[in-house]
Amino acid sequence: MPDEPDAAFAPAPAHESDLAMLRDALGYDDTDSDDHALPEPGLRSREPLGPGAVTGFDLDHAGGMQTWFVDTSRLAVQAETGMSTGEDPVHPDARIWLHPADPHLPALAAAAFGHSAAALLARLGMTATGDIAMIGYRPGRRAVLRVATNAGDAWIKVVRPSRVDRLVSAHRACADGGLPVPTLLGWASEGLIVLDSAIGTPAAEVPWRPGQLLDEVDALRERIAHVAWDRPAKSIADRLDWYAGHAGDDADAARLVRGVRALLAGAPQAPRSIVHGDLHFGQVFLDESHRVSGVIDVDTFGVGVPAEDSAAFIAHAVASARLTGAIDSARVWRLADHALRRWDAADVRAFTGIHLLGQANAARDNGDVIGARELSAAALRIVDGDGASPL
Repeated sequence: MPDEPDAAFAPAPAHESDLAMLRDALGYDDTDSDDHALPEPGLRSREPLGPGAVTGFDLDHAGGMQTWFVDTSRLAVQAETGMSTGEDPVHPDARIWLHPADPHLPALAAAAFGHSAAALLARLGMTATGDIAMIGYRPGRRAVLRVATNAGDAWIKVVRPSRVDRLVSAHRACADGGLPVPTLLGWASEGLIVLDSAIGTPAAEVPWRPGQLLDEVDALRERIAHVAWDRPAKSIADRLDWYAGHAGDDADAARLVRGVRALLAGAPQAPRSIVHGDLHFGQVFLDESHRVSGVIDVDTFGVGVPAEDSAAFIAHAVASARLTGAIDSARVWRLADHALRRWDAADVRAFTGIHLLGQANAARDNGDVIGARELSAAALRIVDGDGASPL
């Protein structure tokens, strides 16, 4: 037994309790010998879910690499798929499950395997011609999978069963309102939605000019505002307290939170309209003339303030500029700069700061200390700005 049995486990303090629950659930404790010690886990993700969070760990366990999630959301599910703790069977203190057995997404375990996806598509008159690929996964929230078919790529969204009716209705409302959303091919009450591919080329792959792209985005936002829809959109402001608590004792984060709160307190009441809810250039497709030909992920569609879409777009551009190549990075920085100048307002800066605080937390969680500092610095420049773009 090592002198310091927990020395190999060096996650951020916010994850220590999650890791302790995982160790306990898998039957490891400080009395284990070296031969039976839990291998050092790699932190996959951590984000808010309900009043708590869901944290993912990758580890070599039971003879192979596995991904385990520790969920403290206390949200009710249709059926448990792993282990739970606490005295309340409906709202347990924590759940621990092995991917893909996500209890919030009961259709995921079946959809993640090719034969099940092929059977689903066959019922829609489509033939799968390639393997299924997991494109994105937010534990407890949704997963997106892509399958090649005889009619082109099909996209399978796995969501909470309670979300299906809203998402189907949102797609229909957008289509009825003339928005270029992908065709809705089918859905199942268990939490599955099948969509055709968007028309056009992803904006990230098109050599747009910042001003030109923003003109197209503004025209798209105007079209979105006129869709007949009355359900509310979630606000990024609702995540501020969770992000602030997750940042721990980081001085820049504390200064950022103070600045955001001051901006929100002084911002005038904004008129509400229909917003995308998570608008960024990754959601937009363009045709040969660089005009908007498609928009995706209308899951977050709803009544909100326009600043929500402005902030989501700016924050995504700032975060993306760090991840692209040298040439594209400069262009994406210019896009963020142009967008902030065009849509500048107190609530836009505040919401952008919240988005970037969440991005900085995620970077810090994944060991990217430099990235976390860069994102925090950008957020501070935006929140502390005096009307000119600080980017």
